Amino acid sequence: MRKMKAVHLTMALMLGAFSLTACGSNNGSSQGTNAPEGTAAAEASAKPSAKPVTLTFLIPNTEDVTPYNLIFKEFEAKTGNKVEVQALPGGDYDNMLKTRFSTGDFPDVFLMQPGTKQYVKLRADETLYEWSGEAGVWDNVIDTIVDFQKDAAGKAYGVPFGKTGMMGVFYNKDVFEKAGVAAPTNYANLIEIAKKLKGDGVTPFYEGVKDGWPTQVFYLTGWVSQVDQEIGDEGVQKLNVNQLKLSDIAALKDLFVKSKEIKDLGLFQKNTLSGTFDELQNELGEGKVAMAFMLDGILPQLEKKFGKDFVTNKIGFFPFPTATDTGTAMITPPNQLMVPSKAKNLDAAKELVKFMISKESVNTFYQSQPGIPVFKDATSELYPMQQTVKDYIDEGKSKVNVQNRLTASFLDLGKILQNFHITGDVDTAIKEMDANYVKDGNSKRLEGFE
Repeated sequence: MRKMKAVHLTMALMLGAFSLTACGSNNGSSQGTNAPEGTAAAEASAKPSAKPVTLTFLIPNTEDVTPYNLIFKEFEAKTGNKVEVQALPGGDYDNMLKTRFSTGDFPDVFLMQPGTKQYVKLRADETLYEWSGEAGVWDNVIDTIVDFQKDAAGKAYGVPFGKTGMMGVFYNKDVFEKAGVAAPTNYANLIEIAKKLKGDGVTPFYEGVKDGWPTQVFYLTGWVSQVDQEIGDEGVQKLNVNQLKLSDIAALKDLFVKSKEIKDLGLFQKNTLSGTFDELQNELGEGKVAMAFMLDGILPQLEKKFGKDFVTNKIGFFPFPTATDTGTAMITPPNQLMVPSKAKNLDAAKELVKFMISKESVNTFYQSQPGIPVFKDATSELYPMQQTVKDYIDEGKSKVNVQNRLTASFLDLGKILQNFHITGDVDTAIKEMDANYVKDGNSKRLEGFE
């Protein structure tokens, strides 16, 4: 794993370029789609299978399966092959996936988080099909997204699929309007707004402590506005080789202090320990809660419950604000499709991946989940809050999630934050976060961690 140092440097360069290219990939709310004719991706849509098989597709249950089911229905109609979707718990998805790999219980295709760090986690050179030389796969993918997918040796074990994601603060516009407040101009203003909302009888923030993973969003979206300003890209690279300790970053400690302040001021809902992602959606949609630090996966869920007009017109978004301005928009690269090299139906699995990135399938996905596209000329009508993020990207005020810039992971961060929410012990929480990060780097035998 010594070569991972080169991976870090390559990723950093690519991510910087990615931000700019994502910006340039969508100049308006929608674009026309014209996938290259005669590509393998296009041809894959019209191949009836002589001996139909049933493929297994793994996906975390935090993802909306609606667009996938629509695509798989078309795949089944055109090839005769069926696709069985298996949705695993999002909070334990990685562990369950690794268990299945260790027992030889391979899916045919699975959805994975972005980034080459997943190659290390899954020992890609031993377990996954390598796509970089596959004809037709890359023709319609934005160039820098293609680059982001490759490791230092130029190999790609995953095929990008989805959209540029985002994290930040989602808010109910009606609640804000009724209270006579607007999106904050800085962090102190955000707290003033929250106090005003509480005084009006509205819960300012919702925290899904029971589910665990939602609590991480505050820190990840706060990182790009606050921690990156302190340590810069150089500091992130030092973290990658264990030359900088998380516990030595003052801006990170300040994020824990800020979270504790919100709790101590009573600005979260009363039942934080039983808070769930599902209840968060209901309370935000019903106007009982004003704001939530959240990822954009909440949008299709809100649309299911309250309709597209509600999401379009009643939900707003702003980044984690800094002490002096409105902050930096946190963005995430798209997920990736992976195929185990020992998949039971390897050829049909590869055919399914090519079908999923065909012109028709990509547009089916964006029709169901509008977002900033990663495919050339794809059609995607953006939600207003996605346009807000795109505006930040255009202005050069966006940054990729730090988790996608590091090879080691913030292991068990959700559990650490659950305990922190109970104890309020800032130093202990950061010490545990730092220890787990080093432990994960060591277990992956990364340079600087051994």
